[in-house]
Amino acid sequence: MHSNLIIEIGIAVLLVALVGLLANRLKFSVIPFFIVIGMVLGNESYPDFVGDLLVKIGNEGVTNSVNSVWSFLTFTESKPFIDFMGRLGVLFLLFYLGLEFSVGRLIKSGKSIVAGGSIYVVLNFMSGLLVGWMMNLPFKEMMVLCGIMTSSSTAIVAKVLTDLKRTANRETEVIMGMIHVR
Repeated sequence: MHSNLIIEIGIAVLLVALVGLLANRLKFSVIPFFIVIGMVLGNESYPDFVGDLLVKIGNEGVTNSVNSVWSFLTFTESKPFIDFMGRLGVLFLLFYLGLEFSVGRLIKSGKSIVAGGSIYVVLNFMSGLLVGWMMNLPFKEMMVLCGIMTSSSTAIVAKVLTDLKRTANRETEVIMGMIHVR
């Protein structure tokens, strides 16, 4: 049991490193790549195109092999650890960005931070409503989606600012202040 946990964590770290290298090679932020690989590997069942391909192949041995590899790549044993490390990573990222800020300049920008932050919240909330409406979700689920879209973008914006090496710029203080108004 513990050996599977260590192997799963090792594979997860390897996948994150490979995706990071790919994003770096393409000169692109790693965030979209991390989101896509998490969405693909975080599901209990593989994507439809893999299932369609296995049906076309029609070989039971290949299907069983893909099923066993896929069940291993869903990271069932290491999910709590990976979840904890992801949360810790976001906290360290926000802490790092906090080290770059000048509180005095942040306070001077107060009006623009409040105005921009309010617009930021409204736009994210409205985009959640739009996506929920397009997906024909019930009201409660739509509100959950709005909350997710409003709060999850903070880490993405922080990571992109770090990737682009813009944390020491003056506008970054206003951007991060707007994000934290909520």
